[in-house]
This record gives sequence, structure tokens and C-alpha cells, in this order.
Amino acid sequence: MRVRRLGSVLAAIGCTLAIGTAGVAWAGGNPDTDFSKLKPIKEPANCKEGDGVTDDTIKAGFITITSGPQAQSFAPSTEQGVQARIDEANSSGELGDRMIELVTKDDQGNQANNLTAAQQLVEEEGVFGIIEISNAADGSAEYLYDEKIPVAGWHIGQKEWGIYPNMFSWRNSVPPDPETTFTSRAGDVMKELGAKKIALVGSNIASSAVFIDQTKQAIDKTKGLEVVYETTDVTPEQQDFTGIADQIKSSGADGVYTGLAGLQANALSQAIKQAGVDLEAIVFPGGYDDRVVSLPGYEGAYLGTEFKPLEVGAPGLTKYTDAMEAAGFEPERFFAIQGYFGADAFIQGIKAAGVDCPTRKAFINNLRLEEGYDAGGAFVPVDYAEIFGRPFYCVYYVQIQSGAFVPVNDGEPICATKLFEDDKTKKLSKAEQAKG
Repeated sequence: MRVRRLGSVLAAIGCTLAIGTAGVAWAGGNPDTDFSKLKPIKEPANCKEGDGVTDDTIKAGFITITSGPQAQSFAPSTEQGVQARIDEANSSGELGDRMIELVTKDDQGNQANNLTAAQQLVEEEGVFGIIEISNAADGSAEYLYDEKIPVAGWHIGQKEWGIYPNMFSWRNSVPPDPETTFTSRAGDVMKELGAKKIALVGSNIASSAVFIDQTKQAIDKTKGLEVVYETTDVTPEQQDFTGIADQIKSSGADGVYTGLAGLQANALSQAIKQAGVDLEAIVFPGGYDDRVVSLPGYEGAYLGTEFKPLEVGAPGLTKYTDAMEAAGFEPERFFAIQGYFGADAFIQGIKAAGVDCPTRKAFINNLRLEEGYDAGGAFVPVDYAEIFGRPFYCVYYVQIQSGAFVPVNDGEPICATKLFEDDKTKKLSKAEQAKG
């Protein structure tokens, strides 16, 4: 039973307006995201109850996955992370006299259910806004945009977070067309780690195949690197990688970049080791979770994260760890971290709107104007207008050594040197890289 649960957790870890001085305007489902004329919205002089706000509460909806095939991936860690941040806000009084009342809905990772959950929260529960961490968020994205509801959470690779300006991933970093807009980061990382001849292994699932294609293009355009082996024929249930490992060995590869995660990544890495392949680096798309460090295939592997590794010890990370431990939860859990920072972004939006009298309109407008948001140094500072609809440039990496996560590059992120967009290449300056 533990193996099944771990497999589900690891698989999910790899998943990856017209503007005026009055603020963000809505355009019938076709958002214009030019934020150049955006101006701050002031709090109303007279605060009235409504839209989920009373004298002592702010009602927030929370959409995630708590049942169904994907529940073991998201629950209970995601809920724990969100609840830890909400409890922290309520106990500290950081939102003044108001406390957040959380109403949770389960969408089972299903788009139709996701839309129903959003409609129930808005039309029946009357929530102020929504925290959302679900890979079915695309189900309700247009509805929530049309209803002018602020949404904060984590993107999970869905392009809607880079299309609708009312949606704020804590690192809002997904382009509207991920297949044509991406960075050179995969090539830059392999070069940094000392690999030159790269093998690429992905699955026949569309998202994995697109990821491998992007990675190949990035490596092809990186001087000194070449792709010597590539496959996206791995089936979702495949666990025997002996043949692929033999082909990687024959190719002369000294680096492997995968579009796989979880038990498949573990099995692939083990097969490569058993084949006697000498690698400079093997990189997995995710896996920062204390339940993977004991897996033999993960030993020595590199993993990327959008947040600083907890081992770095930034103030925001310490705050997170303290909040989780105070609630009796395990902090080193991937989805718990996403939940906590998704809730933190929601709270940041309330503060931006004004804790004395927050409005939905001011939340969406003023949070978009935020510059330097980093939740206490927990990740590269975010300028919410600048980063909207583009890939993130910088990622933190850890290597698993002797069953522990060890930050790479002295805990600093590795940043892309180039941006590829519609077959055009742009070199990124240090100043642009600093924007994450």
C-alpha cells in the first residue's frame, strides 16, 4: 500500500484586459494583458459587507483534489500547507480584525467537477476569492475570470495561469503557448553540471513529449552540447528500462534529462546504473519530498524546484517550517509547500487590496502591481505584471546525496541564458535573469 501511495505522489510531483486608471477591465473572455497603465486602487472610504467579507471574516474558497485516483498525490499535504498558512494568519492578526474562513471543495482532478466546485463557492457560498491547487484548474478558469473572482495558488504547468489576469500562481510563470515559448534552462543546467552528450527520456503522454521536445531544442541550441539519444515512447505503466538503459550506454551519453518522475524515474535510474553507464548528471523534473530520498534510483539525481530548498534556511522557509510543525504536519513535502505558498499569495492579495476594506477588484488590480514578492526570501522575487504569461527563468536545484537533499550552486538558482519564442532567440541579460 505504501508503494502505491508513493507512486501516486511522485507521479504528480513530475506534472508539471483592457487597462485604465480604474484598474483591470474584463473583455468578454478575451483578456488583454497590457498592464502598463495600471494604477493602484484605494480602499473604499466606507466599507460595506459583501462579496465574502464581513466585519470579522473573509470567506475563501479552496479547490483541490481530496478524493479519486489522484487524491493520494495531493491530499493531505496540499490541505495541510494551505491550512498551516491560514492558521498562521488567523492567529497572528495580520489581516486586522478579520479572520479567514476556509471552504474546501474537491474536484477529483476533473475539469467538469472543477467548474462545479467554483460555481458552488461563488454562487452558493459567496466566497471573496479562491485558493486553487488542482491540475483541473482549466475547468473553471474562464468562469472565474468572467465572474471577476481573484484566484491564487499554484499553476501546475497549466497555461490558464498565464492567460487570465485574475489568476496568481505564487510564481505566475506559464506562457499561453508552452509549446512555442520556453527557455534554454535545460541546456544551461546540463552544461553547468558537466554533461555534454545528453540522452532524453520521456513518456508518450503529451505533456511529457512536449517537455522533451523543448528540452531537445534547448540543448541543440546550447554550444558544446548534443542530444545523442531520445525517446518519448515510454508508456505510463512501464517499469522495465533495461533496453533503454542499454541504448543510452551505446549512445555514449554522459548526461540524462528525463520527462519522467516517481517510480518510473527511479526504475530508469536504477537500470542505467546496472548497465554501468557513467553519468555526469541525471536530472528529474521534480521530486523534492522526503519520501523519495531513500529510493535507490534517486540517489545522486538532481531535482529542480521553484522555491529555495528548505536546507537554505531563508526567513520565509523557516516561517513555513515552523507553521507546519506547529500544526503537527511534515514540512518537507512537495505539495504542502505549494499549498502554503499558494495561500500566502492569496493573503498577499488581501493585503494589497487593503486589510481595512478589501475588495475583489483591488485584490486583482493591486496584486498585479506587486514587485519583489518573495514570501520572505523563499524564492526569486516576483514582479506579477512582468512575469505574467512567460516561463520562469531561474530554478533551484538539489542533489540527493546519502539520502539527503543537498542544494546545488550554493543554494542560488541556475538561470536560463536564452528565451525562445516563436522560433526567435533572445539572450537574457543579468537584469532579466534577476527577475526570475
